[in-house]
Amino acid sequence: MTEPNQEAMHHHHHLPQRIILVRHGESQGNLDTAAYTTTPDNKIPLTPLGLAQARQAGDHLYNIISNDENKNWRVYFYVSPYDRTRSTLREIGRSFKKERIIGVREECRVREQDFGNFQVKERMKVIKESIERFGRFFYRFPEGESAADVFDRVSGMFLSVRFV
Repeated sequence: MTEPNQEAMHHHHHLPQRIILVRHGESQGNLDTAAYTTTPDNKIPLTPLGLAQARQAGDHLYNIISNDENKNWRVYFYVSPYDRTRSTLREIGRSFKKERIIGVREECRVREQDFGNFQVKERMKVIKESIERFGRFFYRFPEGESAADVFDRVSGMFLSVRFV
């Protein structure tokens, strides 16, 4: 009989109890897609409603996590570099005491799908018609990426991230 692998046993103790994925609150781009014609996607801000949604999400997440049997629970946040996601995290974080937060890491692999640079309305209409022919998952936006590209990017992140 072989001895249990100490590293594997140690690693097992550091696996997260749960992984919760949150996108972001309502953004200016959700209200008006014309925002993407003048503002880079990563700079699109949250609306006042989006900030309130993020605060509400923080309260909800806190209630879910704090009801765990483990009273020594702590959280670690990964956030995309987009302004709206960082604003969402900031509002969510208000619901957690500092000692409950192990850390925060900006992780570009969890960013939104890249639809290309500034989105010209007429061009996007033609592109959206093409999507149906190629299929939503496989259509790659000019200067952007497909949903399949996003899947590969995010899957790779989950395979390589070290849980603390």
